[in-house]
Amino acid sequence: MKIPIKNIALSIFIFSGSAFNVLNAQSFIGSLNDSIIKYKAGEPQKSLDFGFLALESFKDEEEITLEYVNTNYYLGEVYYFLREYKTSFEYLSKSLELYDLLKPSKRRNKNVIKPPWVLNAIGIVYYQKRDYVNAEKFYNEALYNFQLFDSDYDDEKYYGINTSLLNLSLIKRDQGDLKSSEDLLDLVLDRYISIAEGKPTDILQVYIAYMELFFESGDDESFINYYNKIKTAHETNLSLDDNLIKESQISYARANLVYANFLQSKSRLGESIEYLTLAKELFISIPQMIPNVNLEISNTFYSLGMINEAKELIQQNLSNQNANQSQKIDNFKLLEKIYTDEGSTNNLLSIKDSIIFYNEDPLIKQEEDEFNTLENLILVSEKQDDLNKSRLRTNRIILVSILSSSILILILLSFKFNFDLQKEKNARLNLEKDKIKEELRLKRRELFSKINFISQRNEYLNKIRDKIGSDKINKNQLKAEIKNITNSEKAYEEFDKMFTQVYPKFYKRLNASAKLSKTDIRLASYIKMNHKNNEISRISGISLRTVESQRYRLSKKLNLSNVQDLNSYILDI
Repeated sequence: MKIPIKNIALSIFIFSGSAFNVLNAQSFIGSLNDSIIKYKAGEPQKSLDFGFLALESFKDEEEITLEYVNTNYYLGEVYYFLREYKTSFEYLSKSLELYDLLKPSKRRNKNVIKPPWVLNAIGIVYYQKRDYVNAEKFYNEALYNFQLFDSDYDDEKYYGINTSLLNLSLIKRDQGDLKSSEDLLDLVLDRYISIAEGKPTDILQVYIAYMELFFESGDDESFINYYNKIKTAHETNLSLDDNLIKESQISYARANLVYANFLQSKSRLGESIEYLTLAKELFISIPQMIPNVNLEISNTFYSLGMINEAKELIQQNLSNQNANQSQKIDNFKLLEKIYTDEGSTNNLLSIKDSIIFYNEDPLIKQEEDEFNTLENLILVSEKQDDLNKSRLRTNRIILVSILSSSILILILLSFKFNFDLQKEKNARLNLEKDKIKEELRLKRRELFSKINFISQRNEYLNKIRDKIGSDKINKNQLKAEIKNITNSEKAYEEFDKMFTQVYPKFYKRLNASAKLSKTDIRLASYIKMNHKNNEISRISGISLRTVESQRYRLSKKLNLSNVQDLNSYILDI
């Protein structure tokens, strides 16, 4: 038995604790790091802004500091919350690398070989990717380093060991080793019970893990028992301070998600909506969770035949700025099911551009795959047409048997007219599809080939730079090469020209927003093409850090608020 909902909230508790037990408020950069932590769950874009500002501040530092290590770690956390796992992994790996370069005197815990919270976080990314081998490796390494903490770090040691054991338990459960998973949970529970210093909210996470385990094993009685324990504990926790109440709400929300999933497995769909709705209310402090819960509710509405209610929630999700790309694709897929059931061919075709936009990645997809989603929708539409034709043939046979020949002729003529009309309509739709497909394919082929040329040119420039730094320089040859490169500046002009053909109003609308430099405009064009930071870095021939700094400055020039996402703003232009 699978638990489809459980991973929705996985990241809420496993990224816990401070990275290296540093009192960040002692410095300006430390204060920025504190802000990253403060906003990472509720306002991740604001966290990123603080993070990039911190990275900018490190330019003046003469040596690596622990705060610099922490900034990269915290940014890795934020990108995980945003489900950008590759970028998360890059920052986490950078943090681990920088920690190795720290002078021993700069480290807070001299006994620790590697920072365990970073190791734990990297394990989480691997777990999310279902790479259990590497996930278990990093969890065990984190556990080992937590055990090296001396007495000055008892609280962090206690919590870190529990977190590592919990995460190892999740791996064993997902691998089907339920006995080992339960043994690890029993160990964690004993540790929480035996050590009075633990927060009253910590034990809720163990209870949730028990719920998921017993759901997996089919032990309904134990499952319900642990849900009731969580509910009772949460009601007791409401008398605690605000931060602990918030933690308790998040845990109780996760428990309600799992319980809703349990009810769905019992075909009690109507009851599950009650628990999903409660979870949604409890996740108010984490807006990134709302699109996931809304989608679960929408799917349940769909299964119950409550189509209008499902459509309403889907539209809310599609307009929600906290919904990421994969979430929007899932909503479009559900909308596709609804339109297919309704036989709404025109509506299927009307969402083709959105699905194409969110589902394609031009840098890694082949040209023939660029319109897969559209073609799938068209295929659905054609299947619906075939079904309609089949129904017409069936009706024709019935009418032949019961009506007079004169009426039959009229009906046959009517059917033929309708058939020809539908055939003509389908032909027009196919022509429109082919035209759109061909035009966009040609324009994008030209545009992306130009990007590749620019990228190769930048690599060539880097090689010339390396030559300049060497002792052996052929000045005449170097002059000739530089001249060729200078002439190739036309490539950027051609890129801008082709970009304008694909997005004719973009530059005009963008320039109306603020006074922007050529660098700003070019960055915006790359974002408009849905390139990620590392891709922009390669195309532009600049470092990832420089890209992030450029993004930060562009956001400020566009007067975006801390809650506004630069990518969303530009994609809407």
